[in-house]
Amino acid sequence: MNILHVVPSFAPCFSHGGVVNASYQIAKKQVENGHNVCVYTTDSCDKRLKFENNYNVDVEGIKVFYFKNLSNSFKNKMTIDTPLSLINYLKKTISDFDIIHIHEHRQSLAIATHRYAQKNNVPYVLQAHGSVLPFFQKEKLKEVFDNLWGFNILHDASRVFALTEVEKEQYLKMGVSKDKIEIVPLGINMAEYEQLPDKGKFKSKHNIASEEKLILFLGRIHEIKGLDLLVKSFSRISDDNVKLAIVGGDYGFKEELEKLIDELNLKDKIIFPGVLTGNDKIEALVDCDIFIMPSRYESFTTSGLEAMACFKPLILTKNNHIQTWVKDNVGLVCEFDENDLSNCIETLLNDEELCNKFGKNGRKLIEEKYDWNKVSKQIEDIYYECINNY
Repeated sequence: MNILHVVPSFAPCFSHGGVVNASYQIAKKQVENGHNVCVYTTDSCDKRLKFENNYNVDVEGIKVFYFKNLSNSFKNKMTIDTPLSLINYLKKTISDFDIIHIHEHRQSLAIATHRYAQKNNVPYVLQAHGSVLPFFQKEKLKEVFDNLWGFNILHDASRVFALTEVEKEQYLKMGVSKDKIEIVPLGINMAEYEQLPDKGKFKSKHNIASEEKLILFLGRIHEIKGLDLLVKSFSRISDDNVKLAIVGGDYGFKEELEKLIDELNLKDKIIFPGVLTGNDKIEALVDCDIFIMPSRYESFTTSGLEAMACFKPLILTKNNHIQTWVKDNVGLVCEFDENDLSNCIETLLNDEELCNKFGKNGRKLIEEKYDWNKVSKQIEDIYYECINNY
C-alpha cells in the first residue's frame, strides 16, 4: 500500500506528546511490513526543526515532509499550524496514496487533507487520540472549529479509531456512525523491553540513593496532567525515604508547579530530569517503584504501557479511560483527590507483594494485547477494508 500519515508534529519531536510517538511507531511498523509510507507534518517543535531538505527526509525508511510553519512561536502559543506550502503539495500528490491516516482532527493539516481527499476520492481514517469532544480549555473555539470543519472531517472518514470504549462513546456523541468506529489501542515496541537495563542507573545519574524509593511521572508538564495534585499528595506521604521524578517537557505549567513545590518545602524531594527518550527513559522506568498518571483527563497513554513492560504497578485517577482494566489488575485507581491519591501511594509503598503482582500482570497484558506488531496488523486490515469498500 501507499500510505500517507498526516500529523501536526512528528519524530524527532517526541517532547510534543504521545501523538508523535504513536504516529511514528505505526509508520515505522508499516515500513517494516513492506509498505510505502509518507508523513506530511510541520517543522514545529520546541524549537523549529531544521534539516538539509525539510521537504523530503528519510526517517528509518519513512518519507517525511516537514512543511515550514509561517510562525513556530505562534504554533507553540496557539497550537495552530500555518504550513502554507503544504496545500499545493497536497493537491499535487494526494492521488498517489491508497489510504490516508489523519492523526487528530482539530488542526489545519486535517482541514486541507479532508478537502483534497474528498475531491480526489481517496479514503482516509481518522485517529483523534483522545480529543474527540471539545473539552478542557478553548472549548468555545473548539466548538466553532467543529461547526466549520470538525464534524465534516469526522463524519466523512471511512473509519475512526477509538482508543477505548469511552472514546467510542464520544465519537457517537459527535454523530459518527457506530459502524465506522473501530477500537484500536496504542501499543509499544516490545523488542525494546526484552532486555531491560540493570537497576540503579537512573538513580545514580540523579543522586538518588539506592535504598530510596522512587515515584515516577512521565509525560507533558501540562495542567491537564494533574501534577499539582500529585505534588500535594506526595507532600502527605509519611515515608521520608521517597523521591518523586517528574519527567517530561514543560507545556507552560512547570513554573506554577515549582512554586507549589517551594511552598510545600519539597525542593529536595522532587526532581525534573527533562525529556527522556530511548534507553534513558527505560532506565527511569526500571528504577521507579510506582508509576503515576494523576490526570484531570486522559484517554490513553503509552507511558503507562511502557511502565507495565518494565513490571511496574500503576496508580491513576478515574479520569483516565483505561482505569476499567487497570483497577486491581495492574494497579490502583483513585478519585481526583489528594487524600485518596496519597492513600494509594502509601498502600503500594508498604506492600511489595501487591506491587509484584501488579507488575507481573501488567507485563503479561502488554505481551498479549499491546505489542505494536499486533496493533499494526489490526490497522492494516482496516486500511484494506476501507480501500476495498470505497
